[in-house]
Parts: sequence; C-alpha cells; structure tokens
Amino acid sequence: ADSLYPIVSAASIIAKVEGDSAIAKLSDQYVDIGSGYPHDPKTISFLCNFVKRNKKLPAIARKSWETNKAIASNLFQKKLCAWK
Repeated sequence: ADSLYPIVSAASIIAKVEGDSAIAKLSDQYVDIGSGYPHDPKTISFLCNFVKRNKKLPAIARKSWETNKAIASNLFQKKLCAWK
C-alpha cells in the first residue's frame, strides 16, 4: 500500500518517527531498551534483566508478544536470557 497510496506512505513515516520518539523517552526513563521490538537483542536483554530483578515484565512491555510471554513464564530464559 505504501507504493500505491501516498497517504499510507506518509502515515508509515509518521508512525515510525513517533514510535522512535516514544522509545527514546522510555529509554531515558528505564535504560537503553533497544528498538522496543521483540526480535532486538538489546530489547531482549533489557526485558530479561528487568524480569530477573523485578520478577515480572515492565508495565511498558506488550504482554501479548511471544518473546515477552517466554521471558515472563521462564520457558526459554536459558535461550533468550542466557542466565547462569
């Protein structure tokens, strides 16, 4: 749709800029949380460390993401978090 409809392209750009801005503000509040996407190693590291310290996901984490479910439920912590 981006290539067919300029309004969709514009909306995508605005969403990306706003999303990046929101992540930057959250990084200021917490620490460097990476991109905020569930496949990002920095984001995974942030979430693993947060759960290790607090025994739960941060309020800012999307509970519906499979990565977050796995970290929160301890299913794949050895693989995702590499805790020793």
